[in-house]
Amino acid sequence: MRGEYNTRQKREMLKFLKDRSMQHFSVDDVVFDMQNQGEKIGRSTVYRYLEQLAEQGAVRKYQSVQGVTQYQHVEDAAACDGHFHMMCSKCGNLFHVDCRLMGALAKHLTEDHGFVLDPRETILVGLCEKCRDGGEGAEHGADTASECHHCV
Repeated sequence: MRGEYNTRQKREMLKFLKDRSMQHFSVDDVVFDMQNQGEKIGRSTVYRYLEQLAEQGAVRKYQSVQGVTQYQHVEDAAACDGHFHMMCSKCGNLFHVDCRLMGALAKHLTEDHGFVLDPRETILVGLCEKCRDGGEGAEHGADTASECHHCV
């Protein structure tokens, strides 16, 4: 009986994550939202399952600029192997950057400095376009950065 309860909770959590694909959230965000939907779930259960999904590559785990551990569901874990990320210091959103210029920088660092960047772990921090233009909080959600003029 207990195993069935956990399986149902995991299914509900996975649905929560997939419904919010590419958005970022904390453990407390998941607990709060799921409890508001009537799901009886504890913080430690959510934490353990998110950590398990992060190890499997189904969830990206990172620290926000405020130092809060954030999670982001990714459909294709291998997709993050080939691009870099940017994080907005105001709204905390994580953006995926597919840009040849970043690849050229990584190649330069390797060839000329003997240093290999890990795209999955490399996060550039700054202000996203919407926050620079006066956007409020995290309302605009995370997404792939707009096409770079160097990449067309």
